[in-house]
Amino acid sequence: MEAGTFKDLIVEAYKKSKEGNLVGILYGAISTCGFSDITDIEEFLEIGNPDMLHLKSKLTDMEADIYKWELENYKVKASERTIYVKLKDKPEQPFMY
Repeated sequence: MEAGTFKDLIVEAYKKSKEGNLVGILYGAISTCGFSDITDIEEFLEIGNPDMLHLKSKLTDMEADIYKWELENYKVKASERTIYVKLKDKPEQPFMY
């Protein structure tokens, strides 16, 4: 996994959640916070240092717990309005936004 990939995914999912079809909850050692409660995602990532993202698409009901150490990569296909997440030992998962 590339350095920063997990945080990049969080930022991307946070931005896409503003469209109303993605739900995200960040879990860390000392805090749990939903995307709707975060005003500045970059600041939150510096302070909160989350290690798990629970991501759910309201459009497809696809949901998953994405741990920092399990994430291999992700990609965004704007034409499909979908974030594809690849976790270790699991097939790629699509989250429509």
